[in-house]
Amino acid sequence: MRSQRVSVRNVADLARAGFEITRQPVTKVDFEVHHVQARHGYLRELVSAGPDRAVFLETLCSATNGAGVVIGTRTRKPMDGTEVVERFDGQQPAERPQENEGAWVFHQTTSPNPTFIYESAQTFEGLISIDPASREVCEWHGLAIRDLAKEISAAAATVIDAPLLSLQCPAQLPTIVKTRNHDLRTRKEIASRCSSPAVRFAIALRDTSVDTRFELADRVRELCEKHGYSLWLADTRPGHRQGNWFEVYHADGGFSPLYNGDLRSRQRIGTCLPVTFAGPARIGSTHAIVAFLQRYPQVGVVGCAGTTLSDVAFVHLQLSIQGVAADRLNRILGKLLGESSTPARPRKLLRELFKRLGLPPDPDGQNPSAPDPTSDYQTFAGPAFAYRPFQMPDCIAVWVSWEIARQHEGLAAPLECLYRALAQVAPQVPMPGTLPGATVSAGDLATVEYLICRATEQSVIRGKAKLAVPKQVLRQFASGGVELPASKLCAALEEAWKAHVDQSGVDGVSELTVAWRESWLGHWTDS
Repeated sequence: MRSQRVSVRNVADLARAGFEITRQPVTKVDFEVHHVQARHGYLRELVSAGPDRAVFLETLCSATNGAGVVIGTRTRKPMDGTEVVERFDGQQPAERPQENEGAWVFHQTTSPNPTFIYESAQTFEGLISIDPASREVCEWHGLAIRDLAKEISAAAATVIDAPLLSLQCPAQLPTIVKTRNHDLRTRKEIASRCSSPAVRFAIALRDTSVDTRFELADRVRELCEKHGYSLWLADTRPGHRQGNWFEVYHADGGFSPLYNGDLRSRQRIGTCLPVTFAGPARIGSTHAIVAFLQRYPQVGVVGCAGTTLSDVAFVHLQLSIQGVAADRLNRILGKLLGESSTPARPRKLLRELFKRLGLPPDPDGQNPSAPDPTSDYQTFAGPAFAYRPFQMPDCIAVWVSWEIARQHEGLAAPLECLYRALAQVAPQVPMPGTLPGATVSAGDLATVEYLICRATEQSVIRGKAKLAVPKQVLRQFASGGVELPASKLCAALEEAWKAHVDQSGVDGVSELTVAWRESWLGHWTDS
């Protein structure tokens, strides 16, 4: 019976691939990767109207620890200076970055995998909290996130042979619900912190049986119980949208001996090295990358954003390397990328980088001769940034979503109108760390922590984003009444956003929603 299901699945995959190739007979996907120092407004400036703007159809953006990444596929902008070097022996050289105001920008092309199943598949989605009370990222967090990402990707690749659709860290934890003496009439919902050391993931289920879901849930629950993590699974009951969570295991605050070791692991990290891997989407690619990193005990993962855009897998990791400063890392990395013999393949480039940093691999680690599903992937590394804790810890998360017809403006129209709406609803917000009385608009302070845009087969692009907005904005909405100030802010922002879109004259923008809870967004949004 199982072989029959596999056969039907393979036929469905083949049919989908044929349809995609017929609809758009392109065997290559152009993309850009921007590694930047996180700052307000970078994404807005990147996609804003202008002759040099980047026009992305599908986009992934993430920012944490003082570093950010913007990935865009199928750009309409001419790829000036792009040199695609095809090699058939797996020896494609590493991409040299273009430096642009402190950012490293990579332009490249790769082959998609049109048989990869992603947003239409049923999913198993989970959220694992590592250390919710932490205000800074320590070295042990990087080791914990790395090991957790390895276990999650292993469950997808080796246990049920399914694609890992998304991997995200940090992430917002579910809404906190409080009652007085368990009286539901006193129920009160409080938004959790904008971001926490937590890993959010989604696995596509080829086999949608109850047994498969239980097998995955038990494996992840046992892992969380072992290490002292809290676990939530997505609520899949009818009527419950994405962002509704069901608590499976609540940790008591104690961690396993594995991460309660020497005092050095409790030190704050000093450096973040952004690395992005890109290649045809396939099962096991993320697991192969993280399993390789696990061979180096000094290398942790302090942030990640992985997904599939245009049937191409993008795995972005922020690496922390114990005892290596950003300046030294950039000198060695710059020299390495400047050599024409430097390979682009993940294992080869990272092995050479770690060798020059003096980091020996664990001799008892994974066998490096094992099959590598990333053997045709490209690696984009650097620059390293000094770790910077979140600049505005007193922030609330504001979730937004939109739908737009494919047009030459790309992401610029909805994003620019959103920033204008923020400036309109909160024009005077006290500026933290400045002279008393100094104010700026919310549009100048809001930070895009996470953004995802996907193109659908109906020539429509759907997007979702999480913004970090200073809590001081809520003061002007605290006028009493039953409605929460956060709800008033979101209602005012949504109304202003729609008005600015109407005034912009851009056609095809619709389904604009704003909420302080992800589950209150449009029902079609995905992670």
